[in-house]
Amino acid sequence: MIQYPQDHEVGDALDNAQLIDDARMGVLPHLTRLARELATTRGARGLINEARGLGTHIIRYPFGFTRSRVRPSMNGDGRKVDRIHDTPVALVHGYFHNRSGFDFLSTELRRKGFRWIHGMNYNPLGHTIPELAERFGHYVEDLRRISGSNRVHVVGHSLGGVIARWFVEEMGGHRVVDTCVTIGTPHRGTYAAYLGPGSAARDLRPGSGVMLRLESSLRRSRVKYVNLYSDLDLLIVPPSSALLPEQRNVHNHLVEDLGHTSLLLSDELVDQLCRHLEKIEQVARLPKLIA
Repeated sequence: MIQYPQDHEVGDALDNAQLIDDARMGVLPHLTRLARELATTRGARGLINEARGLGTHIIRYPFGFTRSRVRPSMNGDGRKVDRIHDTPVALVHGYFHNRSGFDFLSTELRRKGFRWIHGMNYNPLGHTIPELAERFGHYVEDLRRISGSNRVHVVGHSLGGVIARWFVEEMGGHRVVDTCVTIGTPHRGTYAAYLGPGSAARDLRPGSGVMLRLESSLRRSRVKYVNLYSDLDLLIVPPSSALLPEQRNVHNHLVEDLGHTSLLLSDELVDQLCRHLEKIEQVARLPKLIA
């Protein structure tokens, strides 16, 4: 069993170590273990949550194709916008989804006081991950220009998390990104990508050039990473791919009993994301307040 430092906040160290052990066992033993878990009461609850989440996303999906103007949003409680909540948040969705996947998250972020929250749509079939990351970079620049902010936070779900990381680590995004939040992201690829068509799906396969490049580039980045993952994600195989390596600028947090799509509808996930963004902003602005 791998032991982690007790003073480093990593969600649940025992579960993280278990995920790494699962990867060493191989894909088939992992799927067997996952099947046993899904047969329990806890697993059944997770499947129900995932089914509800998938239904919600399907209903909202058509509304995600409408164009969204980049403009400030009103704070949900009507309070005056403060500097902590004024940093723009750029969202990038997962494979075969659109910005509607972030409807719940966007609404909750606005209610908690965040002002600039916008998501980019893209088609993964005809583009590689580096190409999608380049497009995302242009979107981030538009958001910075219109908002007048020097920095942004980026949030990516699934494939979107890989796109966000490539922008940050391979395209100079570290110069403008303060925090990179990844949700249900296969950081070292997933065998489920063999079932998906398109260039981006090929880039998501374990051992691809994109995955190998990202595995080494993370250590060069000083951007703060918040990685939110679940223990019942059927689309990340092996499960250890859901974790980022232990580093001072990385926080892994486990959200239990949820699946790949139901993560985006989790109150706990929203609370964790908001708490980290607010804490990071407070720490960043503390020296200026002291001065």
